[in-house]
Amino acid sequence: MKERKNRNRRKYKFTDKSQSVGGIFSTILAGLAVAFFCMAVWISYDKDGNAGREIGFMGLMSIFLSSIGLYIGVKSFQEEEIFFLFSWIGTILSAVMLIGMSLVFLIGL
Repeated sequence: MKERKNRNRRKYKFTDKSQSVGGIFSTILAGLAVAFFCMAVWISYDKDGNAGREIGFMGLMSIFLSSIGLYIGVKSFQEEEIFFLFSWIGTILSAVMLIGMSLVFLIGL
């Protein structure tokens, strides 16, 4: 009876793979980096470009979070028997944010 319940419960599941924990965490960090960037743009727009230190802090937080997210995302590809969807999303989004924010800071120097 127990074997029949397990078979019915996994009726439509074709694999035992799951999402990568590192990939999910990388995607969350990349989302936070994007959120910091959007808040910085909104605050700068609201203050007519005279925002000051809070914009610099949010930019540095965006770079910091995206670099950690990129590291964790790349490391998550080493896990076995997982799906790589969130690993790809987190890694690509973190890399784009890291490059973009680095360019913003380099232009501002």
